[in-house]
Amino acid sequence: MSNLPIYQQAVDWDWLFREYPVPDIFEQSVWRWPREKVEALQERRVRETVQRGWNNPFYRELWQNAGLEQDDIQGLSDLPLLPTFTSDDIKQNQQAHPPFGSIQGIEVKDGSIPLKVQTSGGTTGKPRPTLFGPIDWEMNGLTCARALYIQGARPGDIMQLPLTNSLANLGWAYYKACHDYLGILPLTTGSGNVLPTRKQLELAFDWGTTIWGNMAEYFTHVGAVAREELGREVAELGTKFIATFLGPDIEGDLRQAIEETWGCDVYDNYGTHEMGMGAFECREKHGLHFMEDCMYFEVVDTETLEPITPGKTGNLVVTVFHRRIPPIIRYNLRDLARVISADTCGCGSNFRRMDHFLGRADEMVKLRGVNVFPMACLRAVRSDARTAGEWICVVERSHEGGEIRDDMTVQVETKSDVTDRAALHQALERELQHDLGVRVKVELVEEGALADIANYKGEGKARRLLDRRFAGTKH
Repeated sequence: MSNLPIYQQAVDWDWLFREYPVPDIFEQSVWRWPREKVEALQERRVRETVQRGWNNPFYRELWQNAGLEQDDIQGLSDLPLLPTFTSDDIKQNQQAHPPFGSIQGIEVKDGSIPLKVQTSGGTTGKPRPTLFGPIDWEMNGLTCARALYIQGARPGDIMQLPLTNSLANLGWAYYKACHDYLGILPLTTGSGNVLPTRKQLELAFDWGTTIWGNMAEYFTHVGAVAREELGREVAELGTKFIATFLGPDIEGDLRQAIEETWGCDVYDNYGTHEMGMGAFECREKHGLHFMEDCMYFEVVDTETLEPITPGKTGNLVVTVFHRRIPPIIRYNLRDLARVISADTCGCGSNFRRMDHFLGRADEMVKLRGVNVFPMACLRAVRSDARTAGEWICVVERSHEGGEIRDDMTVQVETKSDVTDRAALHQALERELQHDLGVRVKVELVEEGALADIANYKGEGKARRLLDRRFAGTKH
């Protein structure tokens, strides 16, 4: 027996697949369980997860400072007694205990467990590292594999991943899902910086790509490149479906535009590098099902952090049952969402569903007493055929006569053939005021002008807010 930390020997595979079934078994079992059986499983798992938390120095200090004792949390109803924490708390912990923080619950130099490190995208600041032990790494791929299977992926498919397998997580997660759990050939082509979009398309036509995975904005770009550089339509590919992240596409404009261009279904998903795939659409496309046997989601008031009733919008708070390195317990994601249903879905599942991801609570800007979220510009921009569908909100602060005033300018890309820009400008100002509840300025820019600053052709999330109010702010 080797004394080295061999990865294959670090996981009890029988236990893992019994507790967290692989996609086809999951679809025929846990996915269709009655609600009371799902909740009973969650009751057991939350107790086990909290007990692990007491062995972690980060959580032990957090909970003891809140006056809690080890036996205070006995189930889901007690979970709100635990204080939430945010990415800011993780950053502070990592600064105090560099480089990874005591929250990980392990020292890399120990060398006794195979580890992987992934980071956040860094769109709201410095990328934040998270370690993965073997179970955490397997679940990273398995949760994605389940979503893909429910959406229609099957052995023999070919999934193209214009995502770099780097410290960013999504490319790795989809790669493992395809390769390790679905019998799907993953085409790890890398982002457009690695393989230009034209080459991505040529490869897809040559090799028969059937499924794509990336951020939604990228697929509008691919459609334009196919038409302009290859003289072809992406619908010719015969794509089976696109797995993507639509954001707050409440009116369905973005989904409709992509589906019409590609001639296939588009499925929305939600996840972070800490949890893996947290929620996903089934083929009914009526809300995103939480991955309820793997994690428990709460929606809390953005200010009081108290749980709120289904249907109301608040911050998502997640407890991840399968995470060991690090544990994730009542993590305030500061992502805005609302639970829309706990009823049986047309697909047969009783897993709760949430609406689309509605934006970031920490990207909210208060303008003249009104809370404004940059992603709320989506409908006005994307529903007007004269725009190129891309925008960024620029917020600046002025000091005049002792008064401090914050103003927002929405820069919007326009198509090159627009003749009456004044009419478009007026229409956008009117629609944005309606959607945002406050008047903002509009600046029309040329198509492609925002590609770098908004990052809609790059890897990871598109950037929709440029905050210029404070000196030294990182974007």
